[in-house]
Amino acid sequence: MVPKGHIMTSQINQAVVIGAGSMGAGIATLLANAGITVTLLDRHSGDPEDPNRLAESGLERQIQRGAFYRPEFSSRIQTGNIVDDTAALTRADWIIEAVFEDLTVKHDTFRLIEEHRSPGSLVSSNTSTIPLAQLTEVMGTPMRLDFAIVHFFNPPTTMRLVELVTGPDTTPKTATDLTRIIEQQLGKVVLHCRDTPGFIANRIGNLWMAAGARHALDNNIPIELADALFGRPFGVPRTGIFGLFDYIGLQLVPGIWGGLTTALPVDDAYHRFTITDHPLFTGLLERGWTGRTGPSGFYRGRDEVVTPGFDYRNAISFPDPALEQRTAAGVITTDSPGGRFARDTFLTLLTYCCDTAAEIAGTVEEIDLAMQLGYGWKKGPFALADDIGLDTLRELLETQGTDRVPALLTTAIDRGGFYPATGTTLTTDGEPVATRDREGVLTAAQVKKQGTVIFSTDGGTVTLLEDGVALLDLATPLNSCTRDALELIAMTGREGAARGIRALVIGNDEARAFCAGADLSTLAGAAADGDAHTAADLFRIGRESFETLLHAEFPVVAAVRGVALGGGAELLLHCDAAVLHAESRIGFPERTVGLIPAWGGTARTIDRLTRAGKPNPVNRAFQLFMDAQPFPSAFDARDFGLLQMDDPIIMSTDHVLAEAFRLARDLMDDYHPAPEARITLAAPGTLTTPAGDFTDNDLIIAEALKNLLTSPDREILTAEELGSREATTAGEVIILPSNVARTAHMAKARKPLRN
Repeated sequence: MVPKGHIMTSQINQAVVIGAGSMGAGIATLLANAGITVTLLDRHSGDPEDPNRLAESGLERQIQRGAFYRPEFSSRIQTGNIVDDTAALTRADWIIEAVFEDLTVKHDTFRLIEEHRSPGSLVSSNTSTIPLAQLTEVMGTPMRLDFAIVHFFNPPTTMRLVELVTGPDTTPKTATDLTRIIEQQLGKVVLHCRDTPGFIANRIGNLWMAAGARHALDNNIPIELADALFGRPFGVPRTGIFGLFDYIGLQLVPGIWGGLTTALPVDDAYHRFTITDHPLFTGLLERGWTGRTGPSGFYRGRDEVVTPGFDYRNAISFPDPALEQRTAAGVITTDSPGGRFARDTFLTLLTYCCDTAAEIAGTVEEIDLAMQLGYGWKKGPFALADDIGLDTLRELLETQGTDRVPALLTTAIDRGGFYPATGTTLTTDGEPVATRDREGVLTAAQVKKQGTVIFSTDGGTVTLLEDGVALLDLATPLNSCTRDALELIAMTGREGAARGIRALVIGNDEARAFCAGADLSTLAGAAADGDAHTAADLFRIGRESFETLLHAEFPVVAAVRGVALGGGAELLLHCDAAVLHAESRIGFPERTVGLIPAWGGTARTIDRLTRAGKPNPVNRAFQLFMDAQPFPSAFDARDFGLLQMDDPIIMSTDHVLAEAFRLARDLMDDYHPAPEARITLAAPGTLTTPAGDFTDNDLIIAEALKNLLTSPDREILTAEELGSREATTAGEVIILPSNVARTAHMAKARKPLRN
């Protein structure tokens, strides 16, 4: 069922992080971004005048990296040391150990925590290599009940995966509370892992990297060719394999890969693909060439690649036929050196996944999610295998002379795939089960399955649930506003109440965009037509479609994830309320398209700024339009005044839609549309163009905006009156030859033209 209560059932207010290295300080920053008060502790510096220097240095590095959503969020972190500031442990709801990977040091830290913590407080370790059974050896039973491994990925502020490992003494409440806090309060995705070396993501991901490196180096496959082949066609980030080693830092290879190899039995594949003693790896480390953490690594800059003699050569585009393929299936079935490298690497990975699956995970989906969330793959190895074709993979294994086909692969062939049907995956024992269902997560697909479609165009659908809450879900690329989409919005606003809508949520399952704005091809066509009246009519249609939402008899809530740009920002501003993912990017890039906001954006922005009490709201809006850059986060947009102060901003992109439905239900009783906004224009000469490298055409657009937003007697207009003038001005601007070129270039190249 669609959640009806508030999604958050567990949360913390105060936390302590012990260890101010990159991981510990990063975790503290993540918590502070989520509104949690944090004490960041490290060792006493030894200097009585500056005892907290180590913790302060960790915090300062996060500030310098711009890791906080807003600069003032850093004040939520207090620094201290484990000698003078143990009282913080008593106050903490959650204590996170993030010291370096030394069991003795961790044991000493746990003794300190146990001495000072309050009963029932959560305790976790960020270890990625030490078994939980060893960590808990020094703990009494009460602390074991509240303890788990919570393994964040680096950097914690951006990586979504968190691996959770519980022990035999960990209470179900501890596991449930940690899962809810991590997913709903911190916005991460939890994978419940078994207490095995490397857990899931690093066990699989590190084997892929080691095997790929050895297959390439042992067969004289150039580094840049290997990265290109096992990159985009497989849905792998463009770093590929060697670029990823550079990214994480080669100095970690001896400890992580060496530690895993030592921890695993001699028949494990890690022992066949060792990299810790390979001459190229050891030679780079001897020279301090650790990748991005040093002066160079496998790559120097973007265009040079290391040679076996430790010189650097220019990167080359090698003429391997596999490079012409665009899919993983095409690459691995190409009989060329590059194709054979990619085939051997993927077959090694898939075989390893099949062989270890039952040891490390409950379902194949969990392994896929680990690679998606922890390594940035678009699909995990099992989903890729389904795409390639399981019969093809079996034939390749047999042709390769492999002495066996993995049992799980054979079972998957018999079952119809690792994902035999929509919503179904295989357990690691080969049984079909439903894909995972996360608490508090709602998707548009689930709403459509439960409700009834009451409106539909080629631009999307409106689905009504039994309680009267409806979902408007656009079905256009990046939810752009085509004519069909605008028709759907207008129909919903005008006729929705008569069809039973008591509250409306605008949202979708496209994580990249709430709405990317106007359809660029439609704009380009209007510009090229050269008729200002025709163009203005397009803008009038868009504005009037959005205004139907303001006049509707029901509240409208925007569920915002990804970008809300141009027309997408204007759609947001025509909603009564919004729930926003913290990293939503909202802005008005119209100037770069050869346009001004044309769907009521000027009036709605000025109205928002006025109601927020911002000084000089017209000038502030003008500068925003000229800047043409999206806000870095939803917090920045709210601080500027574009968002309402009571619009919830949450950390979890996956929980936005559920929270929007909750808010819509809260608003639908005793709802009355807001009164029409009235806009006071600015006096001529009071709007100042911000500093910037503006072209002559930019300044023409600026003058058009100034003429729109000023009047000699500071005229007061309704928002609809200003919107009507806005459409006329936009029509005149977009047909200028320089802006026809801008709009056409953006539609074709998806990049601004500075003309």
